[in-house]
Amino acid sequence: MRKPVTPTHLDPIRHEAWLNEEQVNRQMRELRASCPVSWYERAPYRPFWLVTRHADIKEVMGQNALFINEPRLVLVDTAVEEATEQAYGGRRYAVRTVLDMDGDEHRSYRELTRAWFMGPGVVKLQQRIDALVDRYIATMREAGGQIDFAQEVASQLPLRVILSILGLPESEAPFILRITQQLLSSADPELQRSREGGADVMPEVAAYFGQLLAQRRADPQDDLASVIANSLVGDEAIGALEAISYYLLVSTAGHETTAASIAGGMLAFIQNPEQLQKVQGKPALLRNGANEIVRWVSPIRHFMRTATEDYTLSGADIRAGDSLCVLLPSGNRDEAAFDAPDRFDIERPSEGHVGFGWGAHACLGRQVALAEIRTLFARLLPQLASVELAGTPRPIQSNFTGGYKSLPIRYRFRDA
Repeated sequence: MRKPVTPTHLDPIRHEAWLNEEQVNRQMRELRASCPVSWYERAPYRPFWLVTRHADIKEVMGQNALFINEPRLVLVDTAVEEATEQAYGGRRYAVRTVLDMDGDEHRSYRELTRAWFMGPGVVKLQQRIDALVDRYIATMREAGGQIDFAQEVASQLPLRVILSILGLPESEAPFILRITQQLLSSADPELQRSREGGADVMPEVAAYFGQLLAQRRADPQDDLASVIANSLVGDEAIGALEAISYYLLVSTAGHETTAASIAGGMLAFIQNPEQLQKVQGKPALLRNGANEIVRWVSPIRHFMRTATEDYTLSGADIRAGDSLCVLLPSGNRDEAAFDAPDRFDIERPSEGHVGFGWGAHACLGRQVALAEIRTLFARLLPQLASVELAGTPRPIQSNFTGGYKSLPIRYRFRDA
């Protein structure tokens, strides 16, 4: 059996590696060139195959029966995995979202909310997105020319959109933001609750969304929370675990990845003023350019898959039961897939990126995310006479979700 091993000097899986994105991009470039599919066997994780090329990532994510999501969706420390299995009766997670499902079951649960996130659902939501964008542009005006864009705009706009979809009051925003950071950025010392990988956050989450589930079953509203609460899967009512898990997925992943793209997009425009000028002169470029922002930022850094049978991938012999880690930012910087991939180009045809995943599990909310990114930058950038960094950007320390804890900027509106 051929098993190329990940070189010891290359470790883009470490949470700390993502504090220096330029360095981690160099490491991924070397992996794509020398060992695109390699065996990673280092603490604190169980071993897995690291997949770095765009074509290989699509090959894995596009074969959903051959490479399944359960039982290992993301990298979790071995100690946390064992503790979680013991606490939750053999399951690796305290929740079971649509992301954890495969096959017909996945399709059934995904279909429950598809109308809210695709086509007409996005058109219906656009008016709310427009109003929220105008609110946060007003916030920037009131701030007097300097603001932490990550904290005051990027993290707030998509959060309010998700609250609107779920039918939750804006007063719940601080709670949703806190649990999102504690769960999805649980390796960051400033955002984590503890070193338990977010497991200790779940009882609070279950209690909160369990109460929401009971409320919406007793008194349905015109919102997504009510749709989920009263859904039928086949001929049976959705289970409490699955409904609570659905709430968690929508309320956390639904805004965190968009927030990361917005913050990272603003930084990209500041660092590439010629691209900023293009959008200021022609905001319609963002119809395609929003995809380039997602490709550039790659807000989700990895997903795991498990092989159901033996398979050869780029010369590596995968065995049934092996885990594979697809490194999405590496795929989005692959020279074989994109011309000059380390150049931010708002006019680039970027539809083939894997920033939203790929295949049957591609992000259900991608159209909403693109609408938010497109609307904010199309309305904001033409109003700015100047924008620059007012301090050092501080990225989140995580190998799972990207984004910035802080992005201080200084700016001037044209009509100031």
